[in-house]
Amino acid sequence: MNAVRKVEWYEKVPGRMTRGQLYSHKALISFLHQERPDLSKSGYHWAIDKMIQSGIIERRGYGEYSIADDKKLRIYTPAYSEESVRIMGELSAKYPYVAFTVFETALLNSFLNHLIGQNTIFLQVEKDNSIYVFRYLQEEGYTNLLYKPGIDEFHLYFQCGMIVVTDLISEAPVRNDEPHTIMLEKMLVDICADKLIASTYSKAELPAVFEQVKERYVLDRPRMIRYARRRNKASEISGYLKGDSDDA
Repeated sequence: MNAVRKVEWYEKVPGRMTRGQLYSHKALISFLHQERPDLSKSGYHWAIDKMIQSGIIERRGYGEYSIADDKKLRIYTPAYSEESVRIMGELSAKYPYVAFTVFETALLNSFLNHLIGQNTIFLQVEKDNSIYVFRYLQEEGYTNLLYKPGIDEFHLYFQCGMIVVTDLISEAPVRNDEPHTIMLEKMLVDICADKLIASTYSKAELPAVFEQVKERYVLDRPRMIRYARRRNKASEISGYLKGDSDDA
C-alpha cells in the first residue's frame, strides 16, 4: 500500500546548520544526536550517508560538509538496502566476470509522492548466466525468488522482499567503476519499459519524477536515449526530458 511521504528525522538537521559554513563529521553527529539520542554511532554514520545521497548535504573536503547547493547538479548514487549490498557482494565474488545490475523499487521513493512500501529487488543478469545466478541464490537459501516471471505470475506470487531475476538488456548503461550499481539513466528508462517494475508504482507520477531528476542530477541524455531506443521507449523518454508528458 502506498503512503504519503513523511519527513525523515535526519532531514531536520540542516535547520541547525548555516548555509555556506563547513561542518566536521563530529559536528554532524552532534546535530543528529540532538534529534535521535538513542542511536549508536553506526546509526549516525548511516544517517550522514543518507543525507549525502538525498542531496541534503554534500562533502566539501576530507571530513568536511555543508548544506548542499540547490543549484548544483549532483551525480546520482543509489541508497541500496543491506540485502541488495549483500547480494552484490556475494555474486561479485562467485561470478566475477558475469555482468549484472541491481535495482530495487525502494530507490524510487526518493522521487515519488506516494511511497512504495513493499520493496522488490530486481536482479538483471546477462542472458546466458541468469539461470545460474538464480539457482545459486536458491542454493544459498534465499527465499521469495522468481525467475523471469510474467506480469500475472509476478503479482500472483508477490511477497514483500521478493527477489526477481531477469535478463540484462544489452547496451544498458553501466558504470565503469561500479558495474553492478544501477545508473540513473538506466533506471529512468527501465521504470517506463519494464512491465514488472512499472506495475509497482503509479505512472501518473512519472512527469514529476523526471522533473525532480532534471533539477537535481546530472544526466547523460544521449546515452539515455540510445538505451531508450533499444527498449522502444525513445519517444516517451524524450517527451519526459522535454517536460512534455502528453507524448508519453
